[in-house]
Amino acid sequence: MKVGRNKSRKAILFLLIIVFIMASNIRANAQNDELKTKNKPQKVGLALSGGGALGYAHIGFLQAMREYKFEVDVVSGTSMGSIIGVLYCAGFTPIEILDIVDKENMNTILNVVKLNSSFGKGLFNHDKLSKVLEKNIPHNDFSKLNIKFYCCVTNFNNATYKFVGSGKFLKEYVIASGTIPVIFEPKLVEGEQYIDGGVMQNLPVEPLIFEKCDIIIGVDVVTVPNQSEVKGLVNIFSRAMALSIISNTEKWAKKCDYLITPNLEKYTITDFDKAQELFDIGYAYGKAFFEDYCKK
Repeated sequence: MKVGRNKSRKAILFLLIIVFIMASNIRANAQNDELKTKNKPQKVGLALSGGGALGYAHIGFLQAMREYKFEVDVVSGTSMGSIIGVLYCAGFTPIEILDIVDKENMNTILNVVKLNSSFGKGLFNHDKLSKVLEKNIPHNDFSKLNIKFYCCVTNFNNATYKFVGSGKFLKEYVIASGTIPVIFEPKLVEGEQYIDGGVMQNLPVEPLIFEKCDIIIGVDVVTVPNQSEVKGLVNIFSRAMALSIISNTEKWAKKCDYLITPNLEKYTITDFDKAQELFDIGYAYGKAFFEDYCKK
């Protein structure tokens, strides 16, 4: 009887050892999985708003980002944010982009736009921007960019907006994204007429959510300060556009993990001659953001 009892005890002890080993392995695997999750690189998305000349502040923000060696996986842009964004995703440094603005005389409004021969569809055409893109981006394919890129456009025919991040009409869609209605003629792309994406979606966060970015950073350059009186056609136009733009950004601003809003109250969307000043402000805000971010 004692022999049988001892065998039973040994069997129970053996089973307990196996259970202990299995439990230890489960805990170890769980800890390893948790460690892998913590160490997993986070996918970062950057949304650059529209805002005409105010978008030059984006270049300064990107310069600060570069200096802090902060990399993003996806960039989405609307209007001027789309133009700056595509150049950055094509491999140009922020300083090189600012240099393009200077060399191509895109720091004066009369050089950014070209008068239309007919005012039937818009006062100006996008010949200047088209030439700049042709000169600096040798291909016309979203997939050939260094960083994943989306731009937002408004379909003028069916009153909807969409984000484009693939295909062979890269430059056409970027131009369309910055086509302010009445000021510019609508841009025909793949049989549809498109205008400025900011008309319906000025802070292009949606593609970053679609791409499942872990961190979403938004840079919104459009603000509308209180003014007791607005004088001059240019100021009236700029303020009216800004009011239209900010109405569609509030919802998407809340989707950002971080939202940077440079104080540009002194400037308007037509202040193309203030490119360096706007760059400096964007840089200062970017530097402050990344200084704080890197401490966390």
